[in-house]
Amino acid sequence: MSETTAQKLIHPAHAELVQAARAERRALVRALAIEADWRFHDGPEWAARYWAAFSDLRRDVDSAPELRLGAALAPRSSWSPLAPVESDQARAIFRALLAALHPQVAPRAAAADIHGLWPLAVRAYRGGDAGQLRELLGRAQPNASTARLPEDIVALRREHDRLAEARAAVDRRLAELSQSFPFNLRDRLDDADWVRRQRLGLRQVLEFAAPPRRRSARGHRQQVS
Repeated sequence: MSETTAQKLIHPAHAELVQAARAERRALVRALAIEADWRFHDGPEWAARYWAAFSDLRRDVDSAPELRLGAALAPRSSWSPLAPVESDQARAIFRALLAALHPQVAPRAAAADIHGLWPLAVRAYRGGDAGQLRELLGRAQPNASTARLPEDIVALRREHDRLAEARAAVDRRLAELSQSFPFNLRDRLDDADWVRRQRLGLRQVLEFAAPPRRRSARGHRQQVS
């Protein structure tokens, strides 16, 4: 009987630890997929909707720090949201690629990726290219064996803890993103009353930040006399 088989039979926590590690891996894949969605697709879409609602105020961008920062973070010319017809399929394929190739999810598989499939997958997902993602998934199938969890109980526990720590780090990044532009607007842009109040507030900021108008010399003489 091999040592690995003996450990699996003797150690009562092995099966439970395998399930826990698989759950942490699934949670990490889900969190990383959400982060990619936000950065590459949902975030630009929310920013686009924001600027559609407030685009007439951009002419005053030099006098409003909030608008200047927003314009710098969201260059509209580079936005490329997923096509609605392909979005669900592309997201599903990208999650499978995440599980097979992402360095945080499967470090051994990522190290064995001599063809650079993961950067290609990120580029294809960012561009919404479902066909390219499908082709990359076929090429990534041989990496599945190196993405398996370790059998040894000690190595398995270390891998579980590493996955849990990585998942917690992504969760923290998502929490921080949710409080910044444009991610903090995802539940606001459908509220017409909020848009109206926001426009009013921005106009007041612009009015306050604008340089004071110079009075004409003629008006000044009339006031003096």
